[in-house]
Amino acid sequence: MSTSTADNHFAFSLPSLSYVDTSLEDQNRAPVAQPVQPHGVMEWLAGRVAAFRSWNNERRALAELSLMSERELMDVGLNRGDFARMFDDSANGDLRARGTHD
Repeated sequence: MSTSTADNHFAFSLPSLSYVDTSLEDQNRAPVAQPVQPHGVMEWLAGRVAAFRSWNNERRALAELSLMSERELMDVGLNRGDFARMFDDSANGDLRARGTHD
């Protein structure tokens, strides 16, 4: 038992797309302001804040992974020995050295 389906139920067409450079759209529009890059102390402080956030995110992830059982870690393809490689870049020196010889 088969029902006939009209072709237009499944037919679709993509819209006609074209690229127009934004410089051609409106000659009178105001230029977009660029963000000011921090200098000196502000740049140093922004770097310290970013480093702290990164460290805190890694600390939280490690704490969450540490709470997982061996079975849960195995389900995501990890074991406790992988933690050092994930969070300490100096533990990956052997992998980097192996990659340079290939």
